[in-house]
Amino acid sequence: MAGCNGGADTTDDSSSTEEGGTDWPTKSINMIVPMGAGGDTDFNARTYAMYLEDVLGETVAVTNITGNGGALGSEEVKNASPDGYTCLFYHTCLNINQATGIADYGSEAFDVVAVVGESSGEAVVVRADAPYDTMEELIAYSQANPQTVKIAANTGATSHWASVVLNVEEDAQLNIVNASSSAERVASLLGGHVDVIINPIGTVQDYVTSGDFKYLGVTTSERLDYLPDVPTCLEQGVNMSYDLTYYVLFPKGVDPAITEKFAEAFKTVSEMPEYAEAIKTAYNQTPLFMNTEDSIAYIQEENEKMMAYADYFK
Repeated sequence: MAGCNGGADTTDDSSSTEEGGTDWPTKSINMIVPMGAGGDTDFNARTYAMYLEDVLGETVAVTNITGNGGALGSEEVKNASPDGYTCLFYHTCLNINQATGIADYGSEAFDVVAVVGESSGEAVVVRADAPYDTMEELIAYSQANPQTVKIAANTGATSHWASVVLNVEEDAQLNIVNASSSAERVASLLGGHVDVIINPIGTVQDYVTSGDFKYLGVTTSERLDYLPDVPTCLEQGVNMSYDLTYYVLFPKGVDPAITEKFAEAFKTVSEMPEYAEAIKTAYNQTPLFMNTEDSIAYIQEENEKMMAYADYFK
């Protein structure tokens, strides 16, 4: 894809000085998002990109490369030139891609810049007339009616991982069926083609409000401030949770000074009131930023959690 490798001659000293990378950037940065335009990941990337241009003084162009559960986009960045002009804006699914076997690598194949945001949360959702109101009741119903309760999952993504964990950890007897996008899962639940979906809350809240859907639980580690009456799965004794975080990565081998400068730029944007207002208005998010060292530790811990179930996807 045009521009994916930045087109820079890596022997050129124009992007670095004796201090290491302090002249960077001197041209546009290509931020690859392995998810489609219009979703929460794309929104977060484009919102950051808009403010990063003011901080860095160069354009940050967002490119969507979809396919194979996000692995096509991450592969593009992994193989790009480590010149600081191509980066990946992705999330927890990078580690899930590895756990499910869609990719044979995870975050260790990249240079981590920073964790730069957190989703407003995902939830287990069913139709309002479903004969279960809690996670415990759903699991019990599936055990009494094996493989009749259909749960929609995007192969290689959080919904896929969570569905498998429910069957493995809780001995649920759910029938996992493929439904690629969050919009497709909503349509399938509305149409009665599936019985359970695990979706970003922003994609289902209107249907809960209208009385078409109901929440069984949120997948986050703690209750959400804006849904205080919806318990977590963990609270209900169900050992399945994840916090969907967004992070930025470079191809392996980028000058550490460039990585540091890029991380600082994200930190600056994360502290802007106008940025905070934009993500709250669109997805009810609040800013989150971790420095590079903390981000590496966090993503590694997250990877270990996801990889614990790798054998069940084979």
